[in-house]
Amino acid sequence: MMNDFNSWYTKQPLFTRTYVSVLVLFGIIGKFKPAYLWYIMFDAKKIFSLQIHRLFTHYFFSGTLSFSFILHLLFIIFCIKNCEIMFEGSNYADFYYMILYFFITGDIMSWLFDYGFLSGAFCFALIYVWCKRKPFETVRFYFGFQFKSEYFPWVLIAFDAITDQDVVQDLIGLGIAHSYLLFKDFLPVTQNISLLETPKFFKNFVNKYIVKYTPFARNRFNQQQFQQPQRQFFQGQGIRLG
Repeated sequence: MMNDFNSWYTKQPLFTRTYVSVLVLFGIIGKFKPAYLWYIMFDAKKIFSLQIHRLFTHYFFSGTLSFSFILHLLFIIFCIKNCEIMFEGSNYADFYYMILYFFITGDIMSWLFDYGFLSGAFCFALIYVWCKRKPFETVRFYFGFQFKSEYFPWVLIAFDAITDQDVVQDLIGLGIAHSYLLFKDFLPVTQNISLLETPKFFKNFVNKYIVKYTPFARNRFNQQQFQQPQRQFFQGQGIRLG
């Protein structure tokens, strides 16, 4: 059984398994040493006191260790994995540049809306980008409910509202992801303005130090398929969630 888990774990994309592993770590810490979470939450005053790690660590806590937390992890894996594998080959640097954009804009939202942790908005932003770029995938939600991925963000918002979850984080994630798609996909085509072009030094860094640890990206990179992410997608395979 442990071998099966190790095989599954190593097959996950690099950022997906790293992010989920840190979530589990902080989930365990929050379960047994909840006072330690204060050291990773977003706090503007502490950040100005040079506790720079708070700009990033508040994205890596999504609840304390429990059965519901494990179920939530499966959803997080779904969100991140589908978005990450969309940035294959030479486009893999664009994925990390998008993550950096999400972190920076999310920090601004945390300051404006006084949020200590923003992992929910971060995951929603990832799923929103995937749904917009692959709108015709079939998603199977809870209770056998099926729909196209283009409706998935709105289904999530409705579901969170019905189950009394934090809809504000969903809306923050939606705004962050929508602004990214506006700057990355829409303005370069309609206005010939490229505000989020991944810098060359950033691409070189990712290709040199990160791609080698990610088999699916390395294989495509070695084939030298240097296309930008597609703007439109056609009918895809069904994806089960829940």
